[in-house]
Amino acid sequence: MAIAIIGGGLSGTLTAIHLLRSARGSKIIYLIEQDRYRMNRGIAYSSQLAFQPLNVPASAMSLFPEQPLDFYDWLTTQQHRYEKHLNTPVSKNDFIPRFIFGDYLKSRLEEAEQLAAEDVKLVRIYEEALAVTKQGNSFRVKFKEHKTIVAAKVVLASGNFPPADLPIPNKAFYKSSNYVASPWSAKGLANLRPESPLLLIGSSLTMVDLVGSLKAEGHTGKIYVVSRHGLLPQAFDVHTPLYHHLRLPDLSASLTVIDLFRFIRMEVKKAEAQGYSWRSVLDAMRVHIPAIWQSFSLSEKKRFLRHVRPYWETHRHRMPASSAAMLQELQEQGRLELIAGTIVDMKTEGEMALITIKRRKQTIAQSIKVSRVINCTGPESDYSKIKLPLVQQLFTDGLIKPDALKLGLVTAEDGTLVSESGLPVEGFYMIGPARKAILYESTALREIRQQAKDLAHWLLQENKLCRTIHLSPSDEALQL
Repeated sequence: MAIAIIGGGLSGTLTAIHLLRSARGSKIIYLIEQDRYRMNRGIAYSSQLAFQPLNVPASAMSLFPEQPLDFYDWLTTQQHRYEKHLNTPVSKNDFIPRFIFGDYLKSRLEEAEQLAAEDVKLVRIYEEALAVTKQGNSFRVKFKEHKTIVAAKVVLASGNFPPADLPIPNKAFYKSSNYVASPWSAKGLANLRPESPLLLIGSSLTMVDLVGSLKAEGHTGKIYVVSRHGLLPQAFDVHTPLYHHLRLPDLSASLTVIDLFRFIRMEVKKAEAQGYSWRSVLDAMRVHIPAIWQSFSLSEKKRFLRHVRPYWETHRHRMPASSAAMLQELQEQGRLELIAGTIVDMKTEGEMALITIKRRKQTIAQSIKVSRVINCTGPESDYSKIKLPLVQQLFTDGLIKPDALKLGLVTAEDGTLVSESGLPVEGFYMIGPARKAILYESTALREIRQQAKDLAHWLLQENKLCRTIHLSPSDEALQL
């Protein structure tokens, strides 16, 4: 049996690792990634920014839930290779550069390949998959140069796509050399004069990495950061204790966003009385987020996305305390300005970019001039806007269906993709960010590693099993 995994980043590589560890009998595992450097790294762990630490400490970055210190243990044996990048001896509480985690991911794949059963083979294909077509009980994966492969099962592990351009009147600006559409692009900070002013759209963790990289490279110019609410990620506290007293509200009832908000406030108050913090409560809630999300009606999900998401994201996805201190220092020096507002328009003016911004609670817009604009607004999740040949082909053939909220794709509980007609496409699976539609939390290592482990189990099953197929982001489901 052949299994094709399209995407060689964290999700795809970790799925391949679990398959290599568990598969028995004749199996071929195709791992497909067009970018050689991103194989086993993806976007997250292949960037060459001067400053890009992981957002959680080494002790929490294991690929395997049952071996919580696997990354740290690997790191202690390899730290001599990274003397210029690590404090030595390395600590469990250290925030490690992302590229080192990419090395760890690659090494664990190579190890799994070496220890796999004799008739289980891993085949790497360095080319873009252009089409996946279903023929009977198998799939054909087509490429431009590589010969077509046939697989019994296919996994889409496409990861994150670049951010969408803002809907401004002057769309010609996006063809300007002043604009960088992807914050992970190597050209983002290239050939930038140290004194050049810069605008970063979005105040996410990616923005933090870019600001840190600018500082590390000796940039002295003004950095403007614009986001709708002007919120920064909260700081990570490595000493946050586990909170074991969480009692969820009744999820069988019709849960509302207000109900959830009140519940969180009440739990935080109780936790603080016992010496815990809000971080402990949110960390304890993490495993329950899919169930909470699925208990919301479609209208409540919309309400959450419209009113709560910015606050939830900045508290859930935190930055290292050292990064928070760096941002505060730059703000105090006047080198970093955080603006809560929206971009009205952008246009070129000579060698500069003229940006018109409307601040929150102000009626008159203001303009600033910068040398470069970098889009850090977060990955595009609306698959109907993705122009990749494979995604467009899957839409044309009706093999995938975007969810009503444009968070990703509709899947079953086990990751099986649901077709445009609302029926599951047996043998065709999704893993990673696109599963946010049903799970909401589906981007961080902790969630991805569990998905990969579970998915490998399903992929190795020969018989179809009964499961629940969610047909929409509302609470509708079909038992098969």
